[in-house]
Amino acid sequence: MTRIPVVLTGQALQSLRDSGYSLAAAMGEVIDNSLEAGANNVLIRMDEAPAASRSKKSHIHRIVFSDDGSGMDTHTLHHYLQIGYSTRYMRTDTIGKYGVGAKLAALNFGKRIDVWSRTDADAPWQYVYFDLDEALAEEQEGKGSSIGVDAPEAKPVPSDFDDILPKGTGTLVVWSKVDRLEEGRRAKDFNSLRLEAEKEISRIFRVFLNDGRNIEINGKSLLAHDPLFLMPDTWADQQLREYYRTGEGPRLGLKITEANYEAEEIAREPVKIGDHTAYLTVTLYPKAATRKRGLGGDELAKKLRIPENEGSISFMRMDREISYTNVPMIFGRRVDDPDRFIGIEVSFTPELDSYFGVRNVKRGFEPHDELRDKLRTALKRHVKTARDRLEERWGDVAKERRDHVGDHREITQAAAEAARTLPTPQAKTDIKPEEAYEELAIDVLGTDADEQAKANYTAQVKDLPFVVESVNFPGKQFMDVQHVGGKVIIRLNTRHRFYKEMWEPLSEISKMNTTAISPEQASKATRRAMEALTLLLIAYGRAESMHEDPHEQYEQLRDYWGMFLDSLMSKVKDVL
Repeated sequence: MTRIPVVLTGQALQSLRDSGYSLAAAMGEVIDNSLEAGANNVLIRMDEAPAASRSKKSHIHRIVFSDDGSGMDTHTLHHYLQIGYSTRYMRTDTIGKYGVGAKLAALNFGKRIDVWSRTDADAPWQYVYFDLDEALAEEQEGKGSSIGVDAPEAKPVPSDFDDILPKGTGTLVVWSKVDRLEEGRRAKDFNSLRLEAEKEISRIFRVFLNDGRNIEINGKSLLAHDPLFLMPDTWADQQLREYYRTGEGPRLGLKITEANYEAEEIAREPVKIGDHTAYLTVTLYPKAATRKRGLGGDELAKKLRIPENEGSISFMRMDREISYTNVPMIFGRRVDDPDRFIGIEVSFTPELDSYFGVRNVKRGFEPHDELRDKLRTALKRHVKTARDRLEERWGDVAKERRDHVGDHREITQAAAEAARTLPTPQAKTDIKPEEAYEELAIDVLGTDADEQAKANYTAQVKDLPFVVESVNFPGKQFMDVQHVGGKVIIRLNTRHRFYKEMWEPLSEISKMNTTAISPEQASKATRRAMEALTLLLIAYGRAESMHEDPHEQYEQLRDYWGMFLDSLMSKVKDVL
């Protein structure tokens, strides 16, 4: 039997088209080469083709990349389309390493790659190409052994690329016969696909953009997007300026300046692995972005790309992001909504590739073994610190804005009407009503409230049989109850976990328009509410057990509690 090739080139390349690249990740492979070649400007043009008929959808039919780097000599250009070839093969001081990324990325979306390059501004453009359809046809005709890339030849660049062609040295790469970017396949339309690419690329190459390199997509220069909110003059800064100068920001009543656009650095910690070091950076998003509790999914949050940051870690290799993803259980607990305001970055050099699970294409990434354990230990500590700071900040904002004033007013007023038939309270205390309501007014309105504001507040609540207010006070107590002249004053602690994880999310949802509530948000809140209510009863039962004779001590309390709850719930409905 005759010797056969170990690879059927055309069919193998056809199979490798399903490499799983996102469009931005695929485009990033070409940008890598441009930056390695010293390009200061990388221009990208995504060309949309109209639908061929009413039954077909429009699509991106061609993507063009241009850079003003050093260009490729004829030897390098000849091998540029050869899978496995790289002038930086297996090096540990460059972005590229394996020699497969840019080729597989192109084939993931299109069937043809054309490349022009030159190393001398006065020299003609040298040209090579590869066409997968031609390769498959040759293979079917039994000419598979001849599949390859012809030697470079001098060839003028077509005039429809004049607007993007560098004037001096550089390279032009064209992906054509693009057949996997129809509208609705990867995005609802051309603009959505372009915007998604802009968003991802501005984050992946943020260090280069921040340092002055220029990357354009369809004539638009990208601003760096820093998921740590540490860089100046980023996409986020632009959105925040617009929001606080001309948008909804001023209505929030927060004292925000541009000094509040930069994140608070929680930690920058070296992580030693063998003879090499990775660096973990954790930040708490700036006050301008965290604003007040409950705004993590509004229009500004979406523009700042905050929801997608929930639990995400940015892995940076040689100042280039190779993954932005959730790593299961890396926090030592489940990911919660407030985690979206915490920026996390792990930066490393190629010597640590094996520990980070770096593959021959820059995706499908997860830290391994010793490194994973060290990151989990550090993140458990630093993320807790960030969460504590966030809760403290939100508490300060709520107090400053008096956000919770009157939160329970409708219910307490309805309960007051319903309480007319309840037994008369028997509590006797030495607390003077005027002092109790003065203290309550300060807790609710703040220490800077004027006397008239406090007097107005007291007048509104002093005749109610029940007053319930959400206030910020230290300690692990969930509620504080005062009995004053036959009336009950209840303070709920906004710092308590029960309030933060159950009460407040339900309160926020109750105030939202039904069209603005996502099924996921509602489902998550109700599940947590069921957990919290059950745990509330368990905690109460356990608290009773701390007395030697809970039955004797608390039986009457439980009887009254159940009776009053049944009566009030039967009378107070639909007041919110």
